[in-house]
Amino acid sequence: MDGCRLKKWMRYAGCLIFLVGSLTMVPPAGADEFAEMQSEFEAFKKKEADFDHYKAQVDTEFRAYKRIIQEEFKAYRDRILSVWDTLEVSTKKRYVGYSSDYRVKKVVDYGRGTITIRAVVPKRQGDATELLGGYLKDLVRQDTANAYKQDAFTQGVARRLKESVDPSHLKLGQVEKRPLVADMVTGKLRPTTGQVDAAVADLMKQSTITEKRASKIPQAQVVSLTVNLPKEGVAVKAKGYLPDVMAQAGKRGVNPALVFAVMETESAFNPMARSYVPAYGLMQIVPRSAGRDASKLVLGKDLILSPSYLYNGKNNITMGVAYLYILNDRYLSGIKNPESRLYCVIAAYNTGAGNVARTFVGTTHIKKAVRKINALSPEAVYKVLRRKLPHKETRNYLERVSKRMETYEVI
Repeated sequence: MDGCRLKKWMRYAGCLIFLVGSLTMVPPAGADEFAEMQSEFEAFKKKEADFDHYKAQVDTEFRAYKRIIQEEFKAYRDRILSVWDTLEVSTKKRYVGYSSDYRVKKVVDYGRGTITIRAVVPKRQGDATELLGGYLKDLVRQDTANAYKQDAFTQGVARRLKESVDPSHLKLGQVEKRPLVADMVTGKLRPTTGQVDAAVADLMKQSTITEKRASKIPQAQVVSLTVNLPKEGVAVKAKGYLPDVMAQAGKRGVNPALVFAVMETESAFNPMARSYVPAYGLMQIVPRSAGRDASKLVLGKDLILSPSYLYNGKNNITMGVAYLYILNDRYLSGIKNPESRLYCVIAAYNTGAGNVARTFVGTTHIKKAVRKINALSPEAVYKVLRRKLPHKETRNYLERVSKRMETYEVI
């Protein structure tokens, strides 16, 4: 019998013992009171049954969600590879957008600070500078709402989710019109068209343009343009999310510096971040794990958070901060030293609280791990995590977030 079922059985047993005991003591005049108690117990059992049924439905729909993603990605991959030799898709720190015929590819690498435009054109195209400059201008003018609408893969997933999931189990959202990259290029949070065009003209002056043969399209070549984003672009992008971070961090009692450090480490502030898990948006919310925990806290119900909901920057930050709160104030609240708890929360955000426990006691028993953690100094806790966390990615993640927190604390 698993822990959850054992707890339910014990609750039922306790209620039955109470009712039986009451029955032996209730005089004839108390029959109405006993009937009321029995009715309440029946209502309790029905509520538990309804909860189990709801959870089973949502679990089934999450499995369908995973299947939809796999099928839609295969179709998306095949369309890309019908034109291009290699598969390039959006990741946590790279936005990759395609034209409707897949012959134009626009890549913003938020981690490395570059923009690359590639286009398949006829061999006798001539000078491609003007053509590529136009594509660059289109990209810089693009907002997140438009980028979402043009993402064939995510649109396919969203459409099929609506068809496959009970509407009462699915949380939809509206993707905001935030700059995709214009703020980073211009240094302005809400740049004008003139400011965008002037910034693009400056970028074109330092651009690198190359040509090569296109192997999949007869009588065609690939022309490419690469430019570097301004070094202060990351700071400008981060500043745009300051009001949302401060509001949610203040509401949950979470350090804003931690939120920004997590955002930078997870996505480098790529508003259209996506990973294969899948995880979406700035704080890389995984709908099936962190998304479920956070939705119970924020929305009061276990829900499937749709891509459109998580690509909304405000929603993403709300859910990410809520999950940090859950890790700190619930799952790992037994860790007495705030610094030790912080290190464990950072690691758990990436790999889950169970894997943090496993690092210290070899199992996912959190309470047992907490006792061992409380016997160590914060420095020792950090060293154990950096040395023994199950995944190298999480070990590096802990170091990066911790160091970036120091930067944001100063800011």
